[in-house]
Amino acid sequence: MTRPSDPLVLSPDETRKEEEFLASPRVPRRMERLIEEYIAKKTGKTWNDPVVLGRIREAVIAQKGRYWAKGKKRKIFYGRGYDVLAYLSYHFPVYLVQFELLLHDLVQDGLVPRHLRALDAGSGPGVVSLAIADYYGRLDTAQATITAIDRSDENTEAYTALVTPYTEKKGRVAVSTPILADLRDDPALAGPYDLIVFSNVLNEMNGLDAEGKADLVARYADLLSPEGSVVLIEPAEKEGSTALREVQAALASRDLSVYAPCTPLWGDVCRPDRCWTFATGPEVKPPRLMEALASGEEGYRFRNTDIKYSYAILRKDGLTRVPYRIGKQDKAARLGALSSHVGRQIHVRAARMSPDIGDEKRHVVKICDGTTKTPVFAVLPDYARNEGNEALISGKYGEVLSIRNAGVRYNRDADTYSIIISRKTTVTPIGGGNGT
Repeated sequence: MTRPSDPLVLSPDETRKEEEFLASPRVPRRMERLIEEYIAKKTGKTWNDPVVLGRIREAVIAQKGRYWAKGKKRKIFYGRGYDVLAYLSYHFPVYLVQFELLLHDLVQDGLVPRHLRALDAGSGPGVVSLAIADYYGRLDTAQATITAIDRSDENTEAYTALVTPYTEKKGRVAVSTPILADLRDDPALAGPYDLIVFSNVLNEMNGLDAEGKADLVARYADLLSPEGSVVLIEPAEKEGSTALREVQAALASRDLSVYAPCTPLWGDVCRPDRCWTFATGPEVKPPRLMEALASGEEGYRFRNTDIKYSYAILRKDGLTRVPYRIGKQDKAARLGALSSHVGRQIHVRAARMSPDIGDEKRHVVKICDGTTKTPVFAVLPDYARNEGNEALISGKYGEVLSIRNAGVRYNRDADTYSIIISRKTTVTPIGGGNGT
């Protein structure tokens, strides 16, 4: 297992600044101005001109329609000017912050070198590059060099207009002109890279199944430094999230292992049939461009401030965020064997793989130990909530929990299992998790 020989270790003051930003995140004002200036340059009107705002709204609605379409009708692209402006107006703020959350976790885990070499694969208008620049802008001495690739000339134009001046101002991050190329064409790259990021890219690759996407990621992973990581990020909606886990499982046979958020608690490679799991984060303060879009009729359609995302961090050295593994002395039942425990009281050890997705009457959390193909949920009725089982809903995403004296039910209609938490059940954190 290989960690950076010169890891980025934050000082107390640097940690404070990063955590203050991530606790109440917003798009930095200078970044907002650059986006507003770019809109004015592209349209020949002020960023808040009613005609401009109207056309951006139309583009946002069209993008949502394409995104939620099924099968061959689902074609996501940002080839026209207003497509990019809509992306910057609606998607950009949450995508920016969610990557800074992930980057901070990697820094805290000691996996980011003091001089970072990053590849922004499928960069779009530069959200990941800007997130790195913003994060490093609050540091004192660390530096980063970023290479970006995108197939759209509209995106590379926006990247140059936004990322280049922002990084020049901050001074800690170096970027070059983004490479105009399709990721599937394997453009010539020097490498090695300490971090390769596919942010909201794989779900937009029509014509590639999970195996094809895994092949693509694996080819780029050949450019990793020995201590490097690949980060895959997708929206939290069910189809994209479950598709990410299929790609993640396919990568297991391509010399890449999962660092987070999943933990192979029994030492097995997880290959679930249906795995919908996502992280959450603090609400993002809407930029004034988003506020302007949302000020009209049905304004809620143009407000996007909730952070919910699915991700996978992969490495070549087998390192995992949570080192804990279930031993024989733990006397825990495998979640993959719950069919033989229905109606019984059992002990399990599993990772908390979702926020509380229940309601006011019952708390529901997805759990996993890496052995089950059928989804498993821990269910805590609100009337049974007490100090002994509170850790189920107050714990961190990815944290491993010991659950003792819980019942087992099979939900035939949904084809899922429930671990029923009662007043007598104890839930104890064992370790791990990233706090989101």
